[in-house]
Amino acid sequence: MNFMSAPLSCNDRQPAGDVRASHAEHAAHDLSDAALGGSIRIQDGHFTDGYGRTLSLRGLNVSGSSKLPTEPNGLSHLTEGFFEHRTVTFVGRPFPIEEAHLHFRRLQAWGLPLIRLLVTWESIGHAGPNPNTDLDLEYIAYLRQIIELMPKYDIKCFVCAHQDVWSRFSGGSGAPGWTFEAAGLDIEAFTDTGAAYVHGQDDARRAVAPVNEREPSGPFVWPSGYQKLAASTMATLFWAGDSLAPELKCRRSPLHGNGTPEDVSVQSFLQDSLIEAFGRLADEVGPLEACLGFEPMNEPHRGLIHLHDFHSWNYDTELHIGYYPSFAEALALGSGYAQQVPYYVKSWPFPTRISHRTRVDPRGRSAWLPLESHKVAVADRPQGMGRCVWRAHGVWKWDEKKQAPVVLQKDYFEYDHRSGHEGERIEWYRDCYAPFIRRFTERTSRQRSSHLCFVEPIPNEFMPPWQPNESELTTAHRQQTYATRTLITTERPRNFVYTPHFYDLNVLFSKAHNWMSVNVQGLSRGMFILRGLYFGVQGLRKNYRAQLRNILHYGRASLSHVPVIIGEVGIPFDINDKTAFATGDYDIQRQLMNALIAAMEDNLLGFTLWNYNPHNCVEWGDGWNKEDFSVTNGDEIVEHGDVRPDYRNKSHEGDELYRGGRVLDVVIRPYAIKIAGEPLRSDWDPRTLRFEFDWESKSEKVDIGKGDKARLTELFLPKYHYEGHELKVEVSDGEWEVDWERQTLYVRHRVHGTEVARHSLVVEIRDVGKHLRRRVEDRREAFPGGVIPIGVEVWLEGLTLNQVLAGLVAVLAGVVALLAIVVEARR
Repeated sequence: MNFMSAPLSCNDRQPAGDVRASHAEHAAHDLSDAALGGSIRIQDGHFTDGYGRTLSLRGLNVSGSSKLPTEPNGLSHLTEGFFEHRTVTFVGRPFPIEEAHLHFRRLQAWGLPLIRLLVTWESIGHAGPNPNTDLDLEYIAYLRQIIELMPKYDIKCFVCAHQDVWSRFSGGSGAPGWTFEAAGLDIEAFTDTGAAYVHGQDDARRAVAPVNEREPSGPFVWPSGYQKLAASTMATLFWAGDSLAPELKCRRSPLHGNGTPEDVSVQSFLQDSLIEAFGRLADEVGPLEACLGFEPMNEPHRGLIHLHDFHSWNYDTELHIGYYPSFAEALALGSGYAQQVPYYVKSWPFPTRISHRTRVDPRGRSAWLPLESHKVAVADRPQGMGRCVWRAHGVWKWDEKKQAPVVLQKDYFEYDHRSGHEGERIEWYRDCYAPFIRRFTERTSRQRSSHLCFVEPIPNEFMPPWQPNESELTTAHRQQTYATRTLITTERPRNFVYTPHFYDLNVLFSKAHNWMSVNVQGLSRGMFILRGLYFGVQGLRKNYRAQLRNILHYGRASLSHVPVIIGEVGIPFDINDKTAFATGDYDIQRQLMNALIAAMEDNLLGFTLWNYNPHNCVEWGDGWNKEDFSVTNGDEIVEHGDVRPDYRNKSHEGDELYRGGRVLDVVIRPYAIKIAGEPLRSDWDPRTLRFEFDWESKSEKVDIGKGDKARLTELFLPKYHYEGHELKVEVSDGEWEVDWERQTLYVRHRVHGTEVARHSLVVEIRDVGKHLRRRVEDRREAFPGGVIPIGVEVWLEGLTLNQVLAGLVAVLAGVVALLAIVVEARR
């Protein structure tokens, strides 16, 4: 290491060497085209800028509230106007346009300039399927305004076509209400028939039902909706309606406005409508500087394709919770027949267990719309087949004598049933998902061929092999066992970005965390249970690092060199009985968030955290199924009130850029964004504020056009942490400069003649001892009662679990040795 200069104070702007402002007219976290020397591109599996530098992209999902309409208020616990699905508006999601400046300034100040912008199909296509008459042009114009503002704040975004459990009307978000009508489903009957769990509707049902303490319920059961009749049927029809429901036709107007109505398959009816809706959105926002591209679908689900069994679901892959009928039971319930269904409750060591079986009685009500024979088919308003689509296709029947459903074709959802294709096995990734991705991307990139295509697998699965060309599929790809045994042969879209998700599913489901964490990824794949347990803060990071390493490794094995961003990752803040909200003690949440981000840094992964929602409130969380993941909270904080801010953010609560932040002290952190070479290692200690970064560069060739920016590495250095501290900066070679106005550390490495050169950087604060004491004092001020000396507490905080265990072993060994001496002396 070569210490290059005198220490810097955050009040100084003092150059070291020859790194001058002429080389540093932009902040590290400035992703504008001017700062990057052009648009973001892909090279050798990395994002790069116009100077050939590697880009590390970090940001946030904006926003969880975008799943829900503004009028009528769509918060999932509300019921007023819920079924008026054609006349809603989403204008104002994620936030009113007049508030956008503040929120973008926040992301800019936090050093998180990449937005995964959530847009549901319902938000732009709620009125109907015809893109020429039904699209919400007001909301599209609003989204354009939002994206047009982003370059002013150095922000880039990609648009995610967001969905969960198909639609709000089946307990999630995404698709418009009319899509159910096309399948013949009655959204107002879902709660009575068990066809879906819908938060507000179920709360209303339970409010007038007798209290049953054996059946705890609530929005935590929403993931079980994937296996219920409504969402599983809709996903199946969307992906494979041609093959699995060939008799279900829908009359529509021509997509491009000319000609007479036509009858098409339900698959074409749904997919074409979604693709063209987002295509029209892309026509408006795609050419804008801030828009990097589109993600065709959030957390896709295969529906009933490859159905595990008509009489049971796969416990290893499907969350069993609450009322959980088998698919055969769900079919019967949907047609109005009462069933005895299992009721699952939370348990340990396995996530859930059957508590009992309970009778669910629709009282003859059907989830299927009746077919009114006197009505002539109307274009763009199909009404299904008048009964259960699966019953109409001969999948099952009702046995009156046995009063039970009878499955007639046990492997129905494995094979194609179209004329001329009978018996051909369906594979979801190969035959359904990849062709859709291709079609969606071709349409949304029509105005801008350089758009990036962001793609994810089914949650908690690894993507099967999908190479740029079929000729690149190898024997290893054909023999892989880590993912679905298939090879995707559809031509892969250009500018492909892999965006899998990662959550601690144990914390997510249990809403609790203490000293132990669980590798759910491994356990669900047969890992021995003791190997899947980790202990302490260091164990937490190790656990996440291992799971993320697998996601990265198998992603690269299947996709070769493509950029990887973890599209969703975050923590529920309402864990441990929501005690943090009342006390302001977010230290457990801090441990979880820091472990997640540090583990991603260990794997050199970019990410977009879930999520930034300024409308988050303690009572209802992010407003959707009581999820509470937002790193900012919008509740008004009053002295001695019921809601207290994160005590670590107390000194920043007076600043609108940080007010309401939760665990911002680990979310906001230094990192290299524009790297003159390739990153090798990044590590930051949130206690001591010590930051280390290593990278390597290849031998430079003179490029007049790029200048020496090709040797300039730019790092985000947040004032949130470092303001008021004197810095000690060490670089292995070259010069550096800090620009506090831009929160940027610039490092320009020396020209080298070797093929590859390794560079390193260390940033520390000189008053680390004073800083650590202040941290302890801040905690004691928030939570009085500390009795041990501050210096001792500082020392204890710095101990790792291994050090504590080693100390305990040493003490125990000493005690044993002392006892041995005493015993020997008495002989």
